[in-house]
Amino acid sequence: MHPTLKSLALVTSTLAMAAPSVTHAAQNGCTVKARSDSVVLMHCKENLSETAWVEAAKAACEPGKACNVWIWEDPGKMPLVAPKTDAELPKSATGAAVAVWANDTASLIKLKKVR
Repeated sequence: MHPTLKSLALVTSTLAMAAPSVTHAAQNGCTVKARSDSVVLMHCKENLSETAWVEAAKAACEPGKACNVWIWEDPGKMPLVAPKTDAELPKSATGAAVAVWANDTASLIKLKKVR
């Protein structure tokens, strides 16, 4: 292999391996901002339907895999990094979320503030 091409191949593979596993592609008005093996942090536009939330959350998880998708409408209230477990999410962030998708049970849990 030509030395320049070899260097380019090494740099490309290094960048691909170092890139965080964050998906920024929009799905039905929602964007995955961060993920770990079992927790996904997703921002969705305001006033989307529950159906849109579910479709986007399903797309963010492998079918049948234990994966919880936390959904926020205000990206400023989301954590920057997805923790390994839900329990590690800050209470301030979970209190600002609008819903959670539990992929393994195919359940959407809407969250409301209690006054």
